[in-house]
Amino acid sequence: MPRNGLVLATAAALAASVACSHNQETKQPPKVATAAPPSPAPPAARAPAPVAAVDTPKAKEDDAIYFDFDSALLRDEAHPVLQRVAETLERRRGSVRIEGNCDEVGTIEYNLALGEHRARAAKEYLVHLGVAPEKIATVTYGAQHPKYPGHDDDARAKNRRDDFRVR
Repeated sequence: MPRNGLVLATAAALAASVACSHNQETKQPPKVATAAPPSPAPPAARAPAPVAAVDTPKAKEDDAIYFDFDSALLRDEAHPVLQRVAETLERRRGSVRIEGNCDEVGTIEYNLALGEHRARAAKEYLVHLGVAPEKIATVTYGAQHPKYPGHDDDARAKNRRDDFRVR
C-alpha cells in the first residue's frame, strides 16, 4: 500500500473509533477521583465562616446539586450546598442519604453507574469537610426518579442531580 493510502486508512480508523466512543450505548461511566475532592482548596478558604449558628442556613429537603451531561465532577455552585449539608449534619448530629440521579439519555445500567459516581463525589466532598463517612449513605436511582417532567434540554439538565435527605 502506498504511504498516502496507509495514512488515509489510519486516519479513517481513528475517526471511526472516536465517533463510536460517543455512542451512549457503549460508553463507560466516567471515572471519579477518590483520593482527593475535586476542589483544589478547602471550601473554608473560599468563603468566610458564618458569624453565628443562627445565621447559618440549614440544608433543606429540596437542596440539590447539579451535574453537567455525562459527568460526575462537582460544579463550583455545588460547594455552598454541600457546606450547608455538612453544617446541618453537625448541628443535628444526624445522617444524610445522597441520591444520585441522571437524565434519560443512556442505558439503564449506564445511568445507574453514573448516578452512583455522582453520589460518591458528593460523599467524598462531605468527608473532606469533616463529616464522618459512616453518617453518609449513597444510593443511585439512575433515570428512574425524574424530578422534572419533559424530554427537552432544560428538564434533562435539572434531572442530572444529587438530592440530599438529612435525617
